[in-house]
Amino acid sequence: MNKIINIGQYVETAVNWLTDNAKPFFDIIKHIGNASILGIEWLLTNTPFYIIILLFTLLAWWKSGKGTALMTAGGLTLIFLMGFWKETMETLALIFVATLTALLLSVPLGIWAAKNKLAARVIRPMLDLMQTMPAFVYLIPAVLFFSIGKVPGAFATIIFAMPPAVRLTTLGIDSVPKDIVEAARAFGATNRQILFKVELPLAMQTILAGVNQTILLSLSMVVIAGMIAAGGLGEKVLEGINNLDIGLGFESGLSVVILAIILDRITQGFVKKKSKMKHLRYLIPVFLTVIAGMLISCKQLKSSKYITIGMVDGWAEDVAMTHVAKAILDEEGYHVIIQKASTDMILASMNNEDTDLFMGVWLPYTHASKVNRFPHLKVLGTNYDAGRIGLVVPDYVPVNSITELNRYKDRFNKRIIGIERGAGITSATDKAIRNYQLNYRQVNSSTIAMITELQNAIRQKQWIVVTGWQPHWMFGKMKLKFLEDPRRTFGDAEQIKTYSRKSFTKDHPELAKFFSNMHYTDADMTDLLTKMEYSKDKEKTAKQWVQTHPTLVNSWLNKK
Repeated sequence: MNKIINIGQYVETAVNWLTDNAKPFFDIIKHIGNASILGIEWLLTNTPFYIIILLFTLLAWWKSGKGTALMTAGGLTLIFLMGFWKETMETLALIFVATLTALLLSVPLGIWAAKNKLAARVIRPMLDLMQTMPAFVYLIPAVLFFSIGKVPGAFATIIFAMPPAVRLTTLGIDSVPKDIVEAARAFGATNRQILFKVELPLAMQTILAGVNQTILLSLSMVVIAGMIAAGGLGEKVLEGINNLDIGLGFESGLSVVILAIILDRITQGFVKKKSKMKHLRYLIPVFLTVIAGMLISCKQLKSSKYITIGMVDGWAEDVAMTHVAKAILDEEGYHVIIQKASTDMILASMNNEDTDLFMGVWLPYTHASKVNRFPHLKVLGTNYDAGRIGLVVPDYVPVNSITELNRYKDRFNKRIIGIERGAGITSATDKAIRNYQLNYRQVNSSTIAMITELQNAIRQKQWIVVTGWQPHWMFGKMKLKFLEDPRRTFGDAEQIKTYSRKSFTKDHPELAKFFSNMHYTDADMTDLLTKMEYSKDKEKTAKQWVQTHPTLVNSWLNKK
């Protein structure tokens, strides 16, 4: 259906204008946000875990009683024993910055809405929009303004978590009895004195209820922000989903639940027990400690050989090659950060000179249109030159060409099981449906969902056609075959290349040489993917693979 009104085009134009003309402003915010989050991360991760558990337990006991204290101690101890302590501290740091920023914006807005009815009429529909807009939508402008990483995750979280605090601040101020306000005014109190000495203290319980809701919404959004390399527990939850790892998904999800319950009970304790505004002065030492952490973390980052590599989680070959590169560079003294996001987000981040590298660019067909959108990218080398994409069926299916699919459309239920919308192979499959005039529809979900559907079909000897590519471990685990493509809709052999931001070669000439040398043969790639597929610890497996291939690794490093 043709659009009559294209609102999205106007929004896109506005966002693009802001991205092009307000980049210095967004860069300042990004640097401040990064320093704040990394500073708090440094403070939390460098403090012994038992000290953190003790402090949270005492805080829970003070505000919520013995039962909450015991639950806090037990819950945090369980998170540590499950091995998610670092990710939990990363999530806490992001929540702290996002919640504090949201409150610094929300409380004044709430006061303004309570004092000014015109402002209230303008702010209320904005809050309705912010609360009802799907949370995933906030990730798009966040990435365009700040690239991928922690700051866009915090930005999206702030927008998502602000409305309850604004609404409850307004409600609290409006609920203060008018006779008390009039009495204060009769005694000669100024508007400022009435606000800070009368209205805010009386409204504090309601405002703290808004703080409670803001914290919980921040936690829910931080998990979603794992899609744009925000790190923390959200990244682990997504890793479990992408790899269909039930254990990882459950444990990381349980850690999120435990953290949510702890934060909820403690903040509810602040709501139930009257808190005086003068107690806020006790936060000054905390802020000074955070600032010290910010300065130390910034100094460490500046002095370290800090490299960021984008990675699409769920792409077996990209995950394997990225972890191998990290294992090698860690040994060479570099500090490598893997940023998990989609292909488009990673390329956009590199184009903005934020992310350094991406090792999963398929050319000349799959990602050609994506790469052409970003002019400030540079190709470093070819990692693998025998790639292939196309439609795949189990070997027991007596179909050998795409041209035969219409003949058996009922056996295949007129479906082609695909992967994520936006992937290059998804667009190529849509093109194949048109070119071959197939009476099929492409069913899109995720890579791991497609593989699961394929495994289930093979187990029951059912007919199924999926989108597939090599190299991938599924060809070693299952007996599959590509359908012939006489019209070459999917192209010929593909190469997997490493791309970098434009100035990477100038900044790191020795690393540019390393990545230009990095190349896998069929045997190397098959061996690596097989080992990585059956591994629960990708980093450990990658290190072991590097140790067992010293000749190959030394050739990449130009070492004899």
